[in-house]
Amino acid sequence: MEKEYSKEFDVIFEEKDKNNHVSEKNQIFEADKTKKVVPEELQEINSHREIISKIAYLIGVKKIFFEYDNQSPQLEIFEELEQNKDARIIRNLCILRTTIERNFKFIKDAMKYEFKTLNTIDNKYIKEAITNLRDDDIDIVKYNKQKLSQYIIDINRLIAGHIFYCKNLFPDWIVWDYIKDLFLMPNGYTEKGTKAAMELYYPNVNKYPYKMYINWKNPKDEGNILYNDKKFLELLYQRNGDVFKDVSRVSDISSESKLNIKEFIQNGKIVDAICDCENSDPYMLASVFNNMNDSLTAKINKIILVDDQNTVKAWNIFDQLVTEIEIEHISTERVTKEKSLVDIVLTAKTCKEHYVNHVDSFILISSDSDFWGLINTLPDVEFLIFAEKEKFGHKMREIVESANIHYSYIENFYSGEVDIRRRVLLMEFRKAIEANIAFNVNDIFQKISNETRVNLSEKELEQFYNCYVKPMKIILNEDGGLNLELGNQK
Repeated sequence: MEKEYSKEFDVIFEEKDKNNHVSEKNQIFEADKTKKVVPEELQEINSHREIISKIAYLIGVKKIFFEYDNQSPQLEIFEELEQNKDARIIRNLCILRTTIERNFKFIKDAMKYEFKTLNTIDNKYIKEAITNLRDDDIDIVKYNKQKLSQYIIDINRLIAGHIFYCKNLFPDWIVWDYIKDLFLMPNGYTEKGTKAAMELYYPNVNKYPYKMYINWKNPKDEGNILYNDKKFLELLYQRNGDVFKDVSRVSDISSESKLNIKEFIQNGKIVDAICDCENSDPYMLASVFNNMNDSLTAKINKIILVDDQNTVKAWNIFDQLVTEIEIEHISTERVTKEKSLVDIVLTAKTCKEHYVNHVDSFILISSDSDFWGLINTLPDVEFLIFAEKEKFGHKMREIVESANIHYSYIENFYSGEVDIRRRVLLMEFRKAIEANIAFNVNDIFQKISNETRVNLSEKELEQFYNCYVKPMKIILNEDGGLNLELGNQK
């Protein structure tokens, strides 16, 4: 006899009669009105919604919630994924799983006392999901007397078997395992595991995104976790004992900040960007300039990097990361081990550029409050500050705001499609590997064929080369060592 789940959740997953009740959409959003105020830390950025829109589609969020307002999942992504068979399969399996969980007793009783099968249950979401899955060559319905808990196990197996095919929907800079695990019910191939999942889900249903089941450990009242990509990925990584740092991949500065930057650059006669490399991140800064409008980068005279021998190596290849603007790199030496000269050299260089080269506008890239003295002593110069939020203190923000100087946090700039950090890693890795395997295979083959005196004709040597040497592969073993595998060996 099938064991009862310890808690009942006898709510039918249907919209209410619109004559007597507000629609489900309005019920949810009326209840959440107080939560729709944009948090202060998000007001200065425009966070993207591409990732959360894909998650919302895959877990089965209804279409009516897409593009409900400018904080909802994006309808164009819904329409795009509707054309993807793998995405449709996962979506319909998730809808089926959640609907069964939310109506478990109702469905079980109908199967037990009315001799219903899953596809004849009076629930439009179940019927639609089954039909859609059949259209995609998956039939979940069993016509023998199958326990309802076994259906959930079967669905869990299908989700586990198909979720990998959705990996390419997400960018490779997101840890795929964190995304994948959202769809996998813990211990979900056993009745004990499905029971535990439901007992966690039932009392916490309002803490799940749009009330749809996902593997969300220890659900808390965190508002809508699919509010935007930044919030979702920060929470997702946190749940996995990790920290999401690549915020610039999912957000951009506010429209107001963009307008201020545009006006600053356009209004300047000669604009220099001058960077304190000790207090800046080369990767984030490269993203800022690479994703700036061409008409604005064309107006920037040059970027001056004031560097120290102990700063990040990436500053040495900055001109390979930002190619549209002239780069002047000043590397300072230390008089003593403890004392850097970057501040004084940057100050002197700024003054020289102003008085000798007549630069009237500077984008100052630094979070150091010491440069307020420089700004204050050049009243005829316009300044725009690019800083890092964690290093830019409250006192400095108050000072520049009172002086009507605009500042933007460089980590809030969208980093674009090209991932600078990965580009640098690949560039340096390729360089290091090539430096360590600088040999010519043709020369080696000629040398050993001479030394071994194998007495083969030129044609035979050529055939050997084409058969064994040309197809060779370099295999990376688990310890990081390289093994050579010659072709066609038997």
